[in-house]
Amino acid sequence: MSPAGRVRHWPVVISLLVAMSLEVAPLPADLAAWRPPWLALVAIYWVLAYPRRYGLALAWSTGLVLDVLKGGVLGQHALAMTVAVWVTLHFHLRLRVFPPWQQAMAVTGVVLAHEFLVFWVDGVSGDAVLGWQRLMPVVVAAIAWPILAALLDRLRFQLRMQT
Repeated sequence: MSPAGRVRHWPVVISLLVAMSLEVAPLPADLAAWRPPWLALVAIYWVLAYPRRYGLALAWSTGLVLDVLKGGVLGQHALAMTVAVWVTLHFHLRLRVFPPWQQAMAVTGVVLAHEFLVFWVDGVSGDAVLGWQRLMPVVVAAIAWPILAALLDRLRFQLRMQT
């Protein structure tokens, strides 16, 4: 494979580590409800960018690490991330050609499914909290997606130009 065709893994790893840090960073109680699922958004981005390179294994492993970091039910985020990435992989050819606002809405649907699975596992384990705070991460994810995608696009294309 030519150097120009190679995928550099360090931007993916660093962006996932930053997303994990944002997931567990302490926030005031009023702002904690507004935290988007950063790790899911970053994983969705990399799966859209390189669908043959990153996929379900990335989602499952990063979800397990997030479960350990958050101290919740083991496998809760791994399940939600895997389903979100599977849906993204299934529709990646369509999602990649959408204009940014449509892509944001499609990713919002995927994030809604992710958050529903997290809520469902919380309900099964007896920790479910129902209220408007459960939907705030989805709303913020819809707003954050175009910004996050633009930042990661810029990083990805700058790296491609350097090789």
